[in-house]
Amino acid sequence: MKMKKRILRILTLLVAIITPNLFGYSQDVVVKGNIDRDSVLTGHTFNYDLNIRVPNGYIINWNEIGDTLSKSIDVISRSEISEQPIDNSSDILLSQTLSLASFDTGYVEIPKIGIKYYKSAKDTTSYIRYTDMMDIYVKPATIDTTMAYKPIIMPVKQNITFEETIPYFGGAIVLAGLILLIIYLVRKSRNKENNHEEEVKPQIPAIITAREKLALLKDANLWQSGRYKDYYTDLTDIAREYLEGEFEIDAIEMTSDEILSEVRKIHLDDLVFNKLEKTLTTADLVKFAKATPLSAENEEAFKNINSFVEESYTFHQELEKKKMEEAKAKKYDFEEHTENQEMEETK
Repeated sequence: MKMKKRILRILTLLVAIITPNLFGYSQDVVVKGNIDRDSVLTGHTFNYDLNIRVPNGYIINWNEIGDTLSKSIDVISRSEISEQPIDNSSDILLSQTLSLASFDTGYVEIPKIGIKYYKSAKDTTSYIRYTDMMDIYVKPATIDTTMAYKPIIMPVKQNITFEETIPYFGGAIVLAGLILLIIYLVRKSRNKENNHEEEVKPQIPAIITAREKLALLKDANLWQSGRYKDYYTDLTDIAREYLEGEFEIDAIEMTSDEILSEVRKIHLDDLVFNKLEKTLTTADLVKFAKATPLSAENEEAFKNINSFVEESYTFHQELEKKKMEEAKAKKYDFEEHTENQEMEETK
């Protein structure tokens, strides 16, 4: 009877392992954790490999892992998040290595790590999967007691003569003179500046500023190093400053919904408007729901803002040009009407 139960358990385990590989896909998120050793010295680090199999389009929240896993386990550092496709499947394997350490001794429990995720960028319902709980044996560090004892010898106090202090007094006098000279030169320079009119710096067009900041953001590689919140904050700030400079929309102090409401009044093309709307929505999920978009979504967000800036600028310039032509035509008609009226009055 016991043999039958054991065979049944083995067959169940084999089916659970083989079934996902046969069909080449998983229906939900799968989370696995492994450590690289069974024992470690107290205070020394060991690696914890975290692997997550996630369907394409799901959003993983990595920010739930803090600086500690428990009172006994500290997170010393973490690697960058790597992504790789899974053969014969649309799923993606996400991996990160945590460097852990414990200052306790004996068998120390490594708790389950919960990974929160969303099934799409627009999904507001969160789900969670846990790793298995495991333990590691932490050995106490040994102290070498064979080293010879050496007594501590205190330094002998010596009396300082007046002649020895003369160089210090001289240096202090020179230093004080230099400080007074610097103060004099600074005040003199400020007085000269006050006597001249301040130069008015020409205002840099919003499109130029936006292009420069987008180039700097691209080179900063923020999301590539796991700084998703900083990346989306900087990206949306560029869009907000551009809208304020180009269209005089007070976007810096507005919420995403308020910005979109004001931008609709400009009557941009729907495709251009949708690029801004999609990026602001993703940014809110990252900043407030701690979502972690995939690499393709991060790159798409940058392209959307860059495209929105360029296309809306072209639209605005054409609109301003059309207004100027209409104003010029009205002025010409008015002058022509006035001239004809004066000619009729002189007859």
